[in-house]
Amino acid sequence: MNQILINILAAVVTAIVLPLISYIGVRFSTYLNNKIKDETAKRLLNEATQIVLNATRVVFQTYVEALKAEGKFDKDAQLIALNKAKTIVLAELKEDTRTFIEKNYGDLSSWITNQIEASINILKNA
Repeated sequence: MNQILINILAAVVTAIVLPLISYIGVRFSTYLNNKIKDETAKRLLNEATQIVLNATRVVFQTYVEALKAEGKFDKDAQLIALNKAKTIVLAELKEDTRTFIEKNYGDLSSWITNQIEASINILKNA
């Protein structure tokens, strides 16, 4: 009788418990990998947006305010300011951040321009 019970228990463990443990292990591994990817993406985006915001502030403080005070902040000056901010951003972005942006958002230059414009709006409304 004991041998039959041991055989049944071994069959149950082999047929149910071991695959269940394997399944849980795979699901947990997938969860951890997604969490790591999400954390990396979050870190890279936070880093990039902070660089853009800082560059926008610097250009505003050192270039735009002076021209506005003189009444000389026209379309050409706006383009120069944008290019100054883009130059700062490109100089400060790390290669892994650049690659992440290009992979997930497309053209790096367009992304930077959009983020600078958004930063300007945030700064104006702050």
